[in-house]
Amino acid sequence: MTRIVRIADENGTVRTGVADEAGTVRAFAGGPRIADLLRLPLDELRALVEGPTEEVGPALLLPPMDGLMELWAAGVTYERSRDARVEESTEQSVYERVYDAERPELFFKSQPWRVVTDGEPIAVRDDSELNVPEPELGLVLNRFGETVGYVVVDDVSSRSIEGGATPSTFPRRRSTPGRPRCPRASSRCGRSRTRAR
Repeated sequence: MTRIVRIADENGTVRTGVADEAGTVRAFAGGPRIADLLRLPLDELRALVEGPTEEVGPALLLPPMDGLMELWAAGVTYERSRDARVEESTEQSVYERVYDAERPELFFKSQPWRVVTDGEPIAVRDDSELNVPEPELGLVLNRFGETVGYVVVDDVSSRSIEGGATPSTFPRRRSTPGRPRCPRASSRCGRSRTRAR
């Protein structure tokens, strides 16, 4: 399985490329950013992934976001999540309405500079007594709305804030000063997939 990755090479130069299952990293020519890659239609991105690349020596895996990209999330997307949120919340109807709504609850999660990757520490709110890790699957969409990959992320919810949730606390429960608790990720594309550990 091939992954699209963002790396720092042994000289510290940030590059994008592909990594295979053996861990060999090959860089794209021309130095496109992840944001540039997501401006391409899926068929062009696939051709780039399958095209010529340059083998890179030792490299440091970086988060798969750069530039002016944004990380957005959808909340209460499955029944078990709704039931758990309703049970712990002082305002149960909020979660029932979100789950049953015609459109999903979408919220801004992070900017690229706050996203961490494998082995980096994550920030956890210190004003919440109960913080829960949540492995989640994220979709990687290009500018045309095509799914070009996915990421597996480690998220953390601040349950003691969320449990007393009212609509005004929704942004607070999902934000952390400094670096957030969000994705440890690496991305994949086309037939391959995006993955974070």
